[in-house]
Amino acid sequence: MLFRNLTAIFIFFNIHYLFAQDSTLLICGPMLGYVQHREALIWLETTPAVKKIQIKYFQEEAPASINTITYDGRLGERYNPVKIILPFLDMNTRYQYEIYLNDKKQVFTFPLTFKTKMVWEFRQPAPDFSFLFGSCAYINDALYDRPGEPYGRDPGIFDTMACVPSDFMIWLGDNMYTREADNTSRSGLYYRYTHDRKIPQLRRLLASRPNYATWDDHDYGPNDIGSCYELKDVSLQAFKDFWGNETYGESDNPGVYTHFNYIDCDFFLTDDRFYRSDDKMNDSSAAKHYLGNRQLEWLENSLLYSKATFKFICSGSQVLNPLNDFESWRHYQKEFDGLLKFIRENKINGVVFLSGDRHISEIIKVQPDGFYPLFDITGSAFTSRFNPKFTQGKEANNAFRVVPKAVLDQNFIKITVTGARNNRIASVSAITVDNMQAWNYEIHQSDITYK
Repeated sequence: MLFRNLTAIFIFFNIHYLFAQDSTLLICGPMLGYVQHREALIWLETTPAVKKIQIKYFQEEAPASINTITYDGRLGERYNPVKIILPFLDMNTRYQYEIYLNDKKQVFTFPLTFKTKMVWEFRQPAPDFSFLFGSCAYINDALYDRPGEPYGRDPGIFDTMACVPSDFMIWLGDNMYTREADNTSRSGLYYRYTHDRKIPQLRRLLASRPNYATWDDHDYGPNDIGSCYELKDVSLQAFKDFWGNETYGESDNPGVYTHFNYIDCDFFLTDDRFYRSDDKMNDSSAAKHYLGNRQLEWLENSLLYSKATFKFICSGSQVLNPLNDFESWRHYQKEFDGLLKFIRENKINGVVFLSGDRHISEIIKVQPDGFYPLFDITGSAFTSRFNPKFTQGKEANNAFRVVPKAVLDQNFIKITVTGARNNRIASVSAITVDNMQAWNYEIHQSDITYK
């Protein structure tokens, strides 16, 4: 009954939102991108009718002290994704902001607020925090979908996620699904981003907390494609235009890979598409690349530099599952074995993999020789349909799965990091579309540390 009441409330708010905002000016957003100690990124998309965009922002405790920033980029196009950085903020401070389009204040049914990061180092124990992650958001679009039963399921899961407190959100790929008519042109890619981003169920979630993202095949291009995609540079630009990460790749090595830190944890969002060899290449081939040499070098150096308690390596495809015959980092033996060897030889503590893609959620645990246990937490799917193959064959009762069961329905993952210094715990929960916990599992810092 409680969830039904919450659903009714969200339906009311979403309907009210459609009337509250000016649809002749704002298509979708705002979305909160990265937030640092002294700046934050706000994303939105406007119609061609918009000629002027301003954001007014102020500290919640000093609402009379208003700062105004005017967007100076190009407007008036068919697709107008806009990113505005709010600079020179105070750390550990809550801000409110307002959006003005053509000098008209936009009205929303949810608050537009964010809090800048704090400096806790050398001052206090690491604070507790939490984040959400997941993958595979198929939004139905009848004109371009395949015939038959719609593949996308209830987008109300995003309303559920908006109700679950967390400090930020990680989108782990297949954040949209390009169709055959989308991935053949820039026009198609930008159409798909806009179509999916503007559904009302997404708005509250995207505005409520910082959003970080990487991609997998379906939001990169055609199914299972890698480095041979002829529009990969166009797709990369579209990703940059519609997401709010602080960085993308390196100046001389393009891609969506990036890193960010939160409290005592580091997050390495890898790009598993731009340099990826075709899956059908022999697994043992030295020429078979998953990240490519430069990105792998970046990851290894970043891990070596990191002082984080938990080092979360994020991958669009699953990483550790020995029984996965489909897309997996493990099938790229040179890079997979090389990364594990690097971690072992340098005694890098606290590595945990986060992955998506599979249309199930599970935790895989493996014990490599000379290693602490390695965990791969797979979160999928937001709205995509479950694949019945996972209830059959060798993966049905996977001995490497440490949670009681794989989640075979719509869900997302919440990870909460708590505990005292040297005794931190990552508590992992799978949460269903109706806000029920499917399972919970704890990973202790002491368990993934070289003795």
